[in-house]
Amino acid sequence: MVLITNPPKMVYDDSGQLVEVILSADDYRAYLRDLASESDWEALPEFLQDAIDRMLIDEVRHEKELAVDLEDVLADELLAA
Repeated sequence: MVLITNPPKMVYDDSGQLVEVILSADDYRAYLRDLASESDWEALPEFLQDAIDRMLIDEVRHEKELAVDLEDVLADELLAA
């Protein structure tokens, strides 16, 4: 279940029909994560599969930036000992 942190903006057409819902970026990522973990991948429309793929790629890139090289960690531990 997705917990929305910001209220979504509802957009209606001239006849009063709901035509789109605008979410914050954080809420959209939470929605995609929930879809990825709870849905049958093959049943998702291609545009949602692509959005989830892009989100996961961005997360991996961000984690890669935060990663520390194991050799550097071991070298620091040897110098500290």
